[in-house]
Amino acid sequence: MNKYEFFDKTADAKFKSYGYTLEESFSNALEAMNSIMFKIDDIKNYEFEKEKREINVEGSNLENLLYNFLEEAIFLLSAESFIGLVDKIKITELEEGYALKAILLGTQSINIENYGEVKAVTYNEMHVKINENGLWECQVVVDL
Repeated sequence: MNKYEFFDKTADAKFKSYGYTLEESFSNALEAMNSIMFKIDDIKNYEFEKEKREINVEGSNLENLLYNFLEEAIFLLSAESFIGLVDKIKITELEEGYALKAILLGTQSINIENYGEVKAVTYNEMHVKINENGLWECQVVVDL
């Protein structure tokens, strides 16, 4: 299984992430988005002290939850210069929507070479579903 793949999208970046579980597909969506800006191996293999951040978001549906999760990661990058990948993630169904709690493991973005910028997540063409192969699939378009 590929973790994610990219598609042509004028002035934006479009990708699909996959997972055997909903949590894995969300984790891979964050990795895909981060790969637009940084080499993932540079984040994973950072040799010095790693930092942790916790993300807690809710959403009225799975697309809203994914949007809020990725936007929170963008906020951490812009406000705290933190770039990270999912270490642990849990999605819980609520009475009226969903909640996500994730622990990200990473470092200050100044420690990793930057290749671009993601300005925002969009709802354009976004979906979260189980695809024809039985995998969870998240499709996302981000504004560059």
